[in-house]
Amino acid sequence: MRSLRTSIALAAILCLASAVGAWAAWPEGVAAFKAGQWSKAEAEFKAIVEAQPEWPGGHFMLGWTYLKQGKSANAITHLRKAYDLNSDDVNVQLRLGEAYVAAGRFNDAVAFLGKINAASLPRELQGFLAQLRGVAYTKTGQTDSALAEFGRAAKAMPNDASVQYQYGTAAYNAGETSVAVAALARASQLEPNDMTMMTAYAKALNRQGRETQGSSKQSAYVKAADAAKKVVGRNATFDNLMLLGEAQLGAKQYDGAVSTFQQALGKNSGDWLPSFYIGQAHTATGKYGSAETALRQALDKTSNASNQTRIWRQLGFVYEKQQNFDESIRAYRRAGDDASAQRVSENKEISQYNKGVEQEAEQLRKLQEEQERIKKELEGLSGRPPR
Repeated sequence: MRSLRTSIALAAILCLASAVGAWAAWPEGVAAFKAGQWSKAEAEFKAIVEAQPEWPGGHFMLGWTYLKQGKSANAITHLRKAYDLNSDDVNVQLRLGEAYVAAGRFNDAVAFLGKINAASLPRELQGFLAQLRGVAYTKTGQTDSALAEFGRAAKAMPNDASVQYQYGTAAYNAGETSVAVAALARASQLEPNDMTMMTAYAKALNRQGRETQGSSKQSAYVKAADAAKKVVGRNATFDNLMLLGEAQLGAKQYDGAVSTFQQALGKNSGDWLPSFYIGQAHTATGKYGSAETALRQALDKTSNASNQTRIWRQLGFVYEKQQNFDESIRAYRRAGDDASAQRVSENKEISQYNKGVEQEAEQLRKLQEEQERIKKELEGLSGRPPR
């Protein structure tokens, strides 16, 4: 982005220089601007504005210099003056829109950036315009328009990590998960040490895992877990550990998930969710006693009705797998899941019936064994079978 803006600055400055090259302050201001010496550039362009207050070029460069220094209010004042003096200049419109974005005046930014015919700009400036529009649309709640603009910016500037990140984030917020994954993957490749981009990429992969159906679901989560491991390797916060653990659950890496969630509990022992997920992991591996313990711990840590419903439903399943029918029925009812409670109740009756049948069969087997024993004893006494 810096190299792009530098090239844009040089092009604009050269155009203006041809118009006022004779002014002593102008070459000094241009040289300072190009060197990033903003205070000196500001002083030189101020002198030009004072000498020629009705010339739009002086106000434009002074306003742009203020913008470079983060002085958005001053930038707007002079860029607006340049616009009033020459409203057809697309460079002025672009920088004024940028200043409005910098100042957080996003409705004004939309208005001025919308005036610009993108086709009239060089390709790299078209990308920058689309980026600015994307930010302004995002901040004014126009998410579809924002996504479209960031898409244009990403296409025009494929090697700009910040643009790819903005595109990926906009796509993620719009529910376009596959688009988000591709853009955020690109951003992370361009800036492999940027934790914000890396974390956003891992989150997008996690969502892609949730949305994937069929045989590809587990492999999608494996990819998410690999990305999340890199995030945790850099910064093992509670949130990052939870991100990794959720991916490991989806990838069926249950032992790894339990270990990760236990680390998360070490960061925040009062949060119910790690214990709940540990319970799910133990359930998946058939460790129902451990699952029950973890789920009971989760239940003790939350008073939220919705959270408790999730835990009671999971407990209902755990008790059902243990054939602890009464506790299962009770748990399902606490979860408001009457259908499951009814199913377990019916299974309980079937189980009791089967046990009765098994007991009768066992009694019959024992009776038959007793009859055989008596028969053999009688044969031993008489030396021949009884008639």
